[in-house]
Amino acid sequence: MTRNPSLSKIFHEAAAIAASPVGADRPAQWMSLLRRVVPYDAAWLSLADERSHRFVEVLCTGYPGRIRDYFGTRASMEQAEQAGLTESPVPQCARDHPMPAVEYPIWSEYYLPAGFHEGLAVGLFSQDRRHIGMLALCTEDAGHPTDGERDLIGLLTPRIAATIDPLRSLSVLARVVHDAVAGVVLTHTGDPFPLCGLPGHPLLTVGSPLLPVIDELAPRTEGSVSFLWPVRQRRTEFGRDAPATADEFLRVVLLGCAAAPAPLFGLALLAPLPDGWGVLNRCELVLLGLLLAGWTDERVAVGLDLPLSLVAETVARTVVALGAPDRHVALLRAARRGWFVPHRAGSAPLI
Repeated sequence: MTRNPSLSKIFHEAAAIAASPVGADRPAQWMSLLRRVVPYDAAWLSLADERSHRFVEVLCTGYPGRIRDYFGTRASMEQAEQAGLTESPVPQCARDHPMPAVEYPIWSEYYLPAGFHEGLAVGLFSQDRRHIGMLALCTEDAGHPTDGERDLIGLLTPRIAATIDPLRSLSVLARVVHDAVAGVVLTHTGDPFPLCGLPGHPLLTVGSPLLPVIDELAPRTEGSVSFLWPVRQRRTEFGRDAPATADEFLRVVLLGCAAAPAPLFGLALLAPLPDGWGVLNRCELVLLGLLLAGWTDERVAVGLDLPLSLVAETVARTVVALGAPDRHVALLRAARRGWFVPHRAGSAPLI
């Protein structure tokens, strides 16, 4: 049987996109290819956040703001569930529904008033059947998508799902921190995604004082940042205090991933402080965070209501504890090793 050369070319290009190095531009590449399959007027690609019961936009073109806002609501997810899109990878056109499209709120209240007369929606699933997200296309021409175009989209969506699946790259990246006890996927929207393979943690939920600090310090491309976060209060005073203990802090590790599909950009992982590390005390860790934030000794003294001489003593002692020849090298070592408490630790107990 002679193969359709245009169809063969589409599959060849789809394979090339799927096999290309992981990058944030692949959703746009898919949309460009899909336009050659269906002459759509609007397209929306999303990830499913099962925790908030909403879809999070990865890419959108052609839809007015009112429809885009609706896509991000719980009602949109609930309608997808009612249509079976969160359980089945079979694409559905408006004409495939058992009731006329006008009886569905998404059509009567949003699509038809915007001038769309036909469309397609399909749930995206991983190879292990995890629901990843959804693809929606709309056309002003009621003649598209045809049955053949719909079915071809159904053949391409498993590859689309595989390339936007955040767990493919991020779960591998998480293994870098072998002793991590909790983690989340970071998003540009500020609402973390759960990370498969690691539990969540109260410090990594919306409303935690740690999240604004993570948002400030997290690398937006490649790279890593680590620091310490207090989890147990202990009365301390500046001076020769006992070294910080493993039960007083968690290590926060932030990993950037430029390859993650929008709106994801990296990971936040929590790990224990190694037993017996015993290098710096709580006050010295706080001081390092302030100095790394650009505070002068005078500002530290005023901000913490301490004698300037005591601040200078603590700085000198910290330089020695880090085995550094001077303050500058000490700060570089503290930043590289993540041995500091960020100055914006919010309501967490510091000293």
